[in-house]
Amino acid sequence: MLPPVRPAVLLVDDDLTLLAVLSRRVNRAGFDVRTAMSGEAALKQLEASWPALLVIDLMMPEMDGFELARRVKQLADLPIIVLSAVDESEAKVTALELYAEDYVTKPFDPDEVVARIQRILRRASLGSPQISLAGGDIEVNLASRQLTTPGGTQQLTPTEARLLHVLASAVERVVPTDELLGRVWTDADGADPSYLWVTVRRLRRKLEADPDRPRHLITERGIGYRLTSGTTAVPRA
Repeated sequence: MLPPVRPAVLLVDDDLTLLAVLSRRVNRAGFDVRTAMSGEAALKQLEASWPALLVIDLMMPEMDGFELARRVKQLADLPIIVLSAVDESEAKVTALELYAEDYVTKPFDPDEVVARIQRILRRASLGSPQISLAGGDIEVNLASRQLTTPGGTQQLTPTEARLLHVLASAVERVVPTDELLGRVWTDADGADPSYLWVTVRRLRRKLEADPDRPRHLITERGIGYRLTSGTTAVPRA
């Protein structure tokens, strides 16, 4: 009998000591660990084969983690966890909105990183639904993170896709703000309502014909948000 396939995880960090420690722990958790000490080295590895997930240090010389993540997402929609010694809200929001599924602040416990890897891959293995709104005029493919409206097709960020996924599982019902923060930013430290407001605003620009008078992503003031088929106009949100 062949041994089970171990999901591959690519760790990218210019700190050799940290890389060695994290590699041992991730390998012990049952993953096929690959390492790179620079963004260029990571891209060369991706030319040969794709991992199931990447863990990327944000602050690296020459090519930083933001640039590496951007290039990776141009090639394939691989889940990314960002590591950084910078505990700044702006850096977290940028990483999570544009590229990453999670953000871990250094110093960290390697067990915590392993737990987050496992949660993200487990969530990805559940698959993503299709969402259809306005009688089929709007289609969302959460697997490819593509939103198609009469105006064309746009790419969703990982956070936008997760938010739509949660709202679609409770379509026509209000999902409280606290629940959205807990489920969309499950693995992010210090998530606050501003993260949600920014994501909703960006998502409406892609989803709604008139973002100032949304028909699909509706604010229930003081409570949360709901996703609706949007066949009638609603008050300005």
